[in-house]
Amino acid sequence: MTGIAPAPSSPEQGKAQRLAEVLALIGARTALDERAMFTTFCQGYFQLADPEDVCERSAEDLYGMVHSHLQFARQRAPGGPKLRVLNPSQQDAGFASRHTIVEVVNDDMPFLVDSTTVEINRQGLTLHLIIHPIFAVRRDAGGNLLELAAREDRPDWPRESIMHLEVD
Repeated sequence: MTGIAPAPSSPEQGKAQRLAEVLALIGARTALDERAMFTTFCQGYFQLADPEDVCERSAEDLYGMVHSHLQFARQRAPGGPKLRVLNPSQQDAGFASRHTIVEVVNDDMPFLVDSTTVEINRQGLTLHLIIHPIFAVRRDAGGNLLELAAREDRPDWPRESIMHLEVD
């Protein structure tokens, strides 16, 4: 027995295997009281992501990507967008990318992805990846994230759009 996992038979199986590795990192590195939110965030974050986009990255980079974005989303002024642009490295962000990353946390609204994509194109940038989950959230009056759930699990909570964009 070599301890090497068999090659996945489909892109979806490869994605599931890689995400299982990320969830194992969350389990090992996250305090018990934060683990449920982080796990929910990770599962929702990558739910609609293309399998090839997930499989081409290491579990460490995927873990760092979702950790970074969740920490960024923990506080947001009510009614206002939150945006940051970074060129991450393992040392400063916990993950690396050859592209510039744009992270967005915003109230969910129609045409958000379309208008964001149009602006990226207008700026002459190439969009390499967009990850766009929508979560049900509960925040306190100061904008601090109290709870996060899959939107279908909490139909009465406000929706927030989380966008991870990779551009040149």
